[in-house]
Amino acid sequence: MTALSGSRILVIGASGVLGTELAKECMQRGARVIATVRNGDAPTGCESVVRADISLPQGRSEIVAAVRDIGGVDVVIMAAGVVGFGIHDAIQPDDIARLIDIDLVVPLQVISDVSSLIAEGGNVTVLTGAVVDVATLGMSTYTAAKSGLSAALAVIRREMRARKISILDARPPHTETGLASRAVFGNAPGLKQGLDPAEVARRIVDAIESNESELPPNVFVG
Repeated sequence: MTALSGSRILVIGASGVLGTELAKECMQRGARVIATVRNGDAPTGCESVVRADISLPQGRSEIVAAVRDIGGVDVVIMAAGVVGFGIHDAIQPDDIARLIDIDLVVPLQVISDVSSLIAEGGNVTVLTGAVVDVATLGMSTYTAAKSGLSAALAVIRREMRARKISILDARPPHTETGLASRAVFGNAPGLKQGLDPAEVARRIVDAIESNESELPPNVFVG
C-alpha cells in the first residue's frame, strides 16, 4: 500500500473500541470506510455500514454482497473477536469450541470469502495479539486461536503475493478496549493499565501504509 487517501477499506468489527479507532484513523487519512457491525454503531463518517453477524454464513454473505456492489475494496481490517479466561482443565468443551470458532475459524472464512474482492496491491490486516508471542496463564484457548490465526496468515501472505496483496499480522499488547470485561467465559485477571486504543490504531494504520507484515508487541511500547 501507499497513502490510504481515496482507498476503500472494509473494517470488520467497527463498533468495537479498537475497530472504531481504526475506522476513524483511516477516514482521517482520506479513506472511504465500509464498516461492519453486529451490535452498536459504527463511527460517524463511514461511507456505508453493514449490520451483520460474521459468525453466521448469512452475515458473511451480506458483507460479501455489499463489497461486491461497490466494486471491491483495497483493504480489509479484521478487528472483531472475543476473549475467554480460565485455567485450561476448568474450561468447558463448549466454551473452547465457541472461542476457537469466533477467533480462528470465522476470520479465516471471512478472508476467504472476500479475498477475490480485494484489489491488486491491497492489504489484509488482522489483529491477533500479544498472546501469540507471550505465554499467558489462564488464556490457553485464546492463545491457541490467535496463534493458529497468526500461523495461517504467514501462509496466506505467500499465497497472495502473486496479487501483490500484503498481509499484516498486528499483535498489540493489552489495550484499553474493555474487551477483557466482556469475556465469553471466565474472569480477567488483574491487568496493568493498557495502551491507548487511538495510539494502537495509529501504529497499525501506519504499518498498512508502509507495507509492514508483522507488528509484534514490542513495537507498540515506546
